[in-house]
Amino acid sequence: MPNRMFVSVSYQGDGSDQPDHQTASKAMELLKKHKDESFFLAVGLIRPHYPNVAPKQYFENYRWQDMELPDGIENDIEDIPKLGRAATMNSNNPIGKYPDNQKRMWAAYYATVTYMDEQVGRIIDELERLKLRESTAIVFLSDHGYHLGEHTFWQKSNLHEEVVRVPLIVSVPGIQPGKTNAITELVDIYPSLAELAGLKVPAEVQGKSFVPVLRNPSVSVKKGALFFHRGIALREDQFALMRYSDGSNELYDMKKDPLQLTNLAADEAHATDLENMQKRLRDRIRQEKISIKLAPSK
Repeated sequence: MPNRMFVSVSYQGDGSDQPDHQTASKAMELLKKHKDESFFLAVGLIRPHYPNVAPKQYFENYRWQDMELPDGIENDIEDIPKLGRAATMNSNNPIGKYPDNQKRMWAAYYATVTYMDEQVGRIIDELERLKLRESTAIVFLSDHGYHLGEHTFWQKSNLHEEVVRVPLIVSVPGIQPGKTNAITELVDIYPSLAELAGLKVPAEVQGKSFVPVLRNPSVSVKKGALFFHRGIALREDQFALMRYSDGSNELYDMKKDPLQLTNLAADEAHATDLENMQKRLRDRIRQEKISIKLAPSK
């Protein structure tokens, strides 16, 4: 369509020709082949990912006309430093001028999430059919989050909550379902799975097992999570700090401002909070021997 770089494809078919369906089918084949062995199986699914492709029937429950766009906040990005802004924004991409196309992007995102979710279901159904469900731990995760117009941003390439927060669902036989607000990092998945499997974790692994959180959702094993893009960020329960390579900063009170609408880095009332977060960030950089070059704080 004119003025729409974010391509979505709704087509006639059952989805079996798509990579995710074929990946799930291959996973099912491998499960059947190795069902009597110990195994680790990593299954990489593409959707949702631009271009958003799915059979027509997956779009039917998500009429683009019914999509609700994120609330637009006047001058929302004025307090976001240049390095903190997404590469693709309403101000530099034609999609910013066409709200209907933004709604189409949302509809296609939902449709492809649903299609992907169905492929995950096929794999889990196969585990149950093979009677492996009660002896297999399952981890569902994403490599990053995604902007769909929040802060007028699209896609990723920044350190805001919509990008750095990812789905993480862990199902372990014998452990009751629960929900936690504990913070963890993707590097923690390996030592967690190793512990569940009774394997020794190599000393050089930087991650920390979150198995205690699985057993008791009220506990925590980490105070904060680190992220990298044009600098480094530390996300804790109370505050999120983004520290960019040019010395600029963003600071958000995640309790009072979970949508990160007000940057507190220049607010004198939060000078101590900024200083404390910067100190804890420096401590993490030193403790984990992270090599990163940052200009003096502005």
